[in-house]
This record gives sequence, structure tokens and C-alpha cells, in this order.
Amino acid sequence: MTMSLSEYVPRDCFVPLHKRSKRWAVIVAHRRAGKTVSVCADLVIGALETALPRPQFAYLAPLREQAKKTAWQYLKDLTKPHWAKKPNEAELKIEIDNAHGGTSIIYVGGADNPDSLRGLYFDGIALDEAGDIRPSTWYSVLRPALSDRQGWAIFMGTPKGRNMFWSLREEARMNPGTHLLLELPASVTHILPEEELRDARAQMTPETYAIEYECSFDASIPGSYFAREIGEIYGKGQIGTGAIFHRDPAFPVFVAGDLGFTDSCAWWVWQKASGGIRILDYYEENSQPISHYIEWIKRLGNVETVYLPHDARAKSLQTGRSIVEVFLSNGIVPEIVPKMKFADGVEAVRQVIRGCWFDEERVYAGLEHLRAYCREWDEKAGTFRDRPSHDAHSHGADAFRYLALSCGEFNTSILLTESATDAKNTTLYSFSLEDLWATQSPASRRI
Repeated sequence: MTMSLSEYVPRDCFVPLHKRSKRWAVIVAHRRAGKTVSVCADLVIGALETALPRPQFAYLAPLREQAKKTAWQYLKDLTKPHWAKKPNEAELKIEIDNAHGGTSIIYVGGADNPDSLRGLYFDGIALDEAGDIRPSTWYSVLRPALSDRQGWAIFMGTPKGRNMFWSLREEARMNPGTHLLLELPASVTHILPEEELRDARAQMTPETYAIEYECSFDASIPGSYFAREIGEIYGKGQIGTGAIFHRDPAFPVFVAGDLGFTDSCAWWVWQKASGGIRILDYYEENSQPISHYIEWIKRLGNVETVYLPHDARAKSLQTGRSIVEVFLSNGIVPEIVPKMKFADGVEAVRQVIRGCWFDEERVYAGLEHLRAYCREWDEKAGTFRDRPSHDAHSHGADAFRYLALSCGEFNTSILLTESATDAKNTTLYSFSLEDLWATQSPASRRI
């Protein structure tokens, strides 16, 4: 059944797309939501309304044949009353008479041959399944093609992991002043019958259903320890910006860190609040002496407790002093996080994170480390191992694990400590007299 633009009636969820005034738009929509028809209609509207000379627009998919099968017929139907000439089937090009007496061109093509797009200019483009398009095609070819005419772009698709589409969605989410973001899960649009969704849930894995119908980027991270929990609290509004997430100056803060030198040192700052924990800040650096982090902690002001990992008690071969001793000699009396089994630490994070409120502006990098922290993949066995992958996300995630074990907001009965001594005491503990003695100068010792 053909449909001209005059017969097109947008679904309610796509009305904001047609009414937008922003240059950039990102559409994260479930399968069969109707995004292709809506975006094709938007391209045609743009091509009809533009007053620019010799305007050009494009609909691009990862592959040319894919774009042809997906959008070519829709665009021909929508534009038929306005054809300046019969569509060029070989070049997938449509020329239409616009409202200002000129001729607009709409191209349909694939992003698999970016060199064929070089040298063109566009007044508006739509990128379908943007996550499958090479980032270099967008950043090096298409984005420059919009510059001289200040053209607009629509990115659309369904989540497929942490690819360019996810980055564009994050950019839109963090910049609402310049971007339109439409996130359209099936549970919100109600476009598909509930019976169909029920059948899909029964036949698909929970992760696949979450990706294809609920537009979950978190379910797209295989082997992730905490992506699901982060997705849940994001949906509940516990990750964001605004006064509710800011530090209350009337109360102290707490700090927990994972230590390294050649590797990164990662630190989380939090504050206890009624009904939860405010996660206020995240800081990460590498190749810095411990004094660098001590100065950073002092600048925070009103720090009640600094929590360090168990290995902070180990003495350095170069200095003969432990990190604990360095902190003590700088006037900071830290606490040591008890040495727990890794699995228990992961469970503590899962418990604690549900009661956390994250200041996204200040902890964005740390959140991404938590979200992407994964189990190690065993390629030979084709499965995930029971240990984490040691990568760029490890330090931030380890530091948050220490936070979870330090804040007192988890059920200690589920934890199994790594030694009989620890099993008798799952609370945080401090230092021996030897630690304190080592930090004093000989002149100050009274014995």
C-alpha cells in the first residue's frame, strides 16, 4: 500500500521529531516502532520546506542494498506528488519540486563506501542502524559534509553494545540544549500488542528482549557485573544532575580508593544521606606519587574517613614505608577495608548500588567503568570465566567495591571473608602500634 506525504500521520512518539528545532536528533527505538517511515517523512518535509539553493538530503544505511530495501520505496511513495522527474533507480536519487520554486535531491545509499560520499554537501541526513556504521565515516566524511550549509542529522537504531550509536546517544543525553533524544522502548510506546510482547519474552532470552524491545544498552554488555543494576537505577532517576545529587556542606564526606602507580589510582567520594548514599565525585589518575592523591583528598575538605585496600599495609622496597604510614605522616588516619572474597565484594556492590544517587556530571567516567566492568572471556571454551577482565575499567570498579564494603549499607551475613581472623570481624579495622610508631620522628618519640 502506497502512502504520500499528505496521507502520512505520525505516531505520537515521533511527533517531537517533526517539531524539533535542534540540529541533532537521536532515536533509540524498539523493533517495528515505525522509525524508518517517520524519518523518511522527515527527510521529505525538510526537502520540501528548505529555501536553500540546490538542496541535497540523504538516507544512509550501513549497506547500500540495505538502504534500498529499507527506505527506497517509502521515499518514492512519500514524494510521488512532488517529483520533478521520475526517480533514478540506478543512482537511488529522487528529485522533487520544493516550496520555494527550486529542486531538492534526496539520495539513498550505503555508508560502506565512504569515498563515494566525499565531496558532497548535505542539508540533512538520516543514518539508519548508526551503530553499524564506521565512526570514521561519520566523523571524517559525513560530518564535514554538513558544515558549510550547517545541515542537520538524525541517528537511529536499536542498541548493539558500546558502539558509535551509544556514544551519540550519550552525547544527546548529556546535551539536551542542542540535541533531541527519543528513547522509545516497547513498554512506553504501546505500539505493539501486549500479546506479541508476551510471546517475544517467552521465546527470547531476557537480555535479547531487553535489547530489541526495551532499548537497553546495558543488556548489550556481555559478561558485565553491574550494567543491569546501573540500568535499573538510571530508570528510577537515581543518576542525574541537579541539587538533589549535590554535596550537602553540613555533613562530612567519605573517600575510598584503589591504589596503583604505573596503573591508575581511582577514588570515589560519597556522603551518607537520608534514604541512600550520594555518590559525589570520581577521580582517576596514573603515574602520580601518593602525595598527589593525599593533597587531592585534603582539598575536598571535611573528610571523615579515607578507606584504603588491604595491600596499603605493604611496605615499599624503595622507601621502607607503607602507604598507610604515608597517610598517617600526612595527618590522615585511614581505615583498611577488610579482605573479602571477590564474589562477596561483587554482591556487596549489587546491594549498595541500588541505594546510591549518582551526580552524573562529576562521576560519569566512574559510572562507565562500573557499567563496562566484565568477566574475562575464555575464547577456547566459549564462555566467561569466574574472574574479572583486568583492563581500563578495573580500577574504578575495584574502588567502588571498596566503597560498598566500607559504607555499612550491605548485608554482612552474605559475606565470606578470606581468613578465619577476618571472619571474626567483618567491620573495618585500623592499625597496629608499629604502624603509628613508624610514622613518628625520633625526636617526637617519648620512649
